[in-house]
Amino acid sequence: MVVRATLVFMAALLTSCIQPAEVQEKRSVMDPMERNRMYLAQERQLIDQYIESHQLEGIEPNGYGMFELPVTEGEGATAEIGNRIVYEATVYLLDDSGVGRYRDTIELGYSQVEVGLHEALEGMKEGDVKLVLIPSFLAHGIAGDLDKVPPQSPLRYDLRLIQVSR
Repeated sequence: MVVRATLVFMAALLTSCIQPAEVQEKRSVMDPMERNRMYLAQERQLIDQYIESHQLEGIEPNGYGMFELPVTEGEGATAEIGNRIVYEATVYLLDDSGVGRYRDTIELGYSQVEVGLHEALEGMKEGDVKLVLIPSFLAHGIAGDLDKVPPQSPLRYDLRLIQVSR
């Protein structure tokens, strides 16, 4: 009796999971490329709104999807790929909540930091200060940093290049 009840229960469970073919066909699956285009357009809109709401006059796109605004011009050596550099960064989400402030030393173009950060630091001179808006795909990406940066979050970096070593 128990075996028969168990078999009836399992049969009911299995058949309840099967959907008629017509229901399965009605589901539309968004093309992954189209979903990414849609998300990038939404993120670009967030960045544009941030620029407008913070009245960032003079901020310019850099060709990689980032926006840069020079704040202070330095006079020292220029950072190039392969240089060892020391920089300071203050990082914010676009809702203006602070992610953190830190000082780091990296080998430009080779260290394991955000791709957008390498791009932003390249070409800066010692003493330069600039504001950079970095889209999520050049920052912490789809997963965020699993701590303070949520998934798919564009970031604002306030950068200061301290030292360049060849």
